[in-house]
Amino acid sequence: MNYLLDNNIIIDILSKARNEQYADSVKVFAYLKEHDFNIFISSSALDNIEFILFREIKRKFNFTNKDTLKFAHIAIEKLLNDIKIAKTPSYTEINYDDIEDSQIIASAKAIDAKVITRDEEMLKNYPNQTIHPSTFSLQPSPLKIDFANLKKQYFMYQPELEKEMDKVLNSAHYIMGDAVKELEENLQNFTGAKYAITCSSGTDALLLAMMAIDIQPGDEIITTPFTFIATAETIALLGAKPVFVDIDEKTYNIDSTKIAEKITDKTKAIIPVSLYGQPADLDALEQLKIKHSKLKIIIDGAQSFGATYKGKAEVHYCDIYTTSFFPAKPLGCFGDGGAVLTNNEQLAQKMKMLRVHGQNKRYHHKYIGLGARLDTIQAAILNVKLKHYKEDLSKRQEVAQKYSEALREKEMEMEMEWLEINPSTFILLPSSLNDRTSAWAQYSIRLKGEGRREKVQTKLKEAGLPTAIHYPKPLHLQECFAYLGYKESDFPIAEKVSKEIMSLPMNPYVSDEEIEYLAEKLINL
Repeated sequence: MNYLLDNNIIIDILSKARNEQYADSVKVFAYLKEHDFNIFISSSALDNIEFILFREIKRKFNFTNKDTLKFAHIAIEKLLNDIKIAKTPSYTEINYDDIEDSQIIASAKAIDAKVITRDEEMLKNYPNQTIHPSTFSLQPSPLKIDFANLKKQYFMYQPELEKEMDKVLNSAHYIMGDAVKELEENLQNFTGAKYAITCSSGTDALLLAMMAIDIQPGDEIITTPFTFIATAETIALLGAKPVFVDIDEKTYNIDSTKIAEKITDKTKAIIPVSLYGQPADLDALEQLKIKHSKLKIIIDGAQSFGATYKGKAEVHYCDIYTTSFFPAKPLGCFGDGGAVLTNNEQLAQKMKMLRVHGQNKRYHHKYIGLGARLDTIQAAILNVKLKHYKEDLSKRQEVAQKYSEALREKEMEMEMEWLEINPSTFILLPSSLNDRTSAWAQYSIRLKGEGRREKVQTKLKEAGLPTAIHYPKPLHLQECFAYLGYKESDFPIAEKVSKEIMSLPMNPYVSDEEIEYLAEKLINL
């Protein structure tokens, strides 16, 4: 929840003379800070606060006007260490009986916040938007964990995001604007890739990659059946044949030991998926490529941007690395977005043309291509988020580690085996291998027992704890791939995992308290 403090509350906090008189205001402010709420002040209120502070300081101390103003500014500057500024939007509905109140309410609505105020008129005129400090509950609400917590991240970086989005809006350069080029350079610097080409989605990133290596109808591409449908769907869209290989039960990635037997004269590429954020066995794939010189490796890194394999980004172990910037991904924009990365100049130049309808110059088309550009606003958003991304990745790894510690401590003697939580609940924790790091797009456990996962999901939902299933049905059993002729039991590991897997809330902001609460609920079901 977001809260915006009215001018009178701000002065109650800043003025020592008012601290005792309006103790409720001080208590509420302390509570909001302690519990990490987003606290705001309306930009329209700053000059009024400055005036009130100036008057109060002047009344109490015989300072010069210049010194009085200086002390007022010091107080405001200190306050803004704890409080963010909410802009007053242009769509303010002005109430001419009290213009100032209408501006403050408009600022609060723009950030989905409640206004804490002692102003009786404001409380009367905007009862659904306001709350008096004396009626504010200082008791923590029952925990309700947000699965991806996109709102929290937005408000953390809001000033930077607004600044960069306003630049784009003011420039009116919405397609292929400066922020797009800047993002591509930033992605190159982050990964060490020679070339980064942004595009309109992770799905289009896969299409661009396959089109760049000239995939044709009848070609075969080996991939995993345990992934989001886009991985195989894009193969089929180009008329090629998805050839599935079962997964490794420890990592849930494609089982590299089973790939060689599926390679034929028609095999043009392998698409491993870095599922839940952890890379596959890239050394094994490299050996296959050495043995089959014409074979291409395209990594589907829709969930793994920022992950490493033996200390390097995944792009350095493949011909083309693709990723997604869908909002819920570890690095997400505010819509659809994606990118392809490569160290191959020829492939890079081709993909640059393919994403703009195959153009090599305006209205001259070398290839049949796509309209697959990333819009400038999304690029601007990603540029801001990328600046904070290493820290976000570190926090994700901490959350994953704390989940595992909280769940494993009940059965300390067990190491990455099924944990017997109680006679009816067995949990398998995710495995993170030492030679690679995960972006932890998901923290996915497995629940053993027929129908057990669904029962656990229901109980957790009743406790306000969201979960998700990634993925409940392997691709080889999906109706749209029936023409491939696969049947149940063809890929037993993928089928077994799909019946047991369940993802817990995962984002950089899951608190220790939330982890402990969720672990306790799981253990006591």
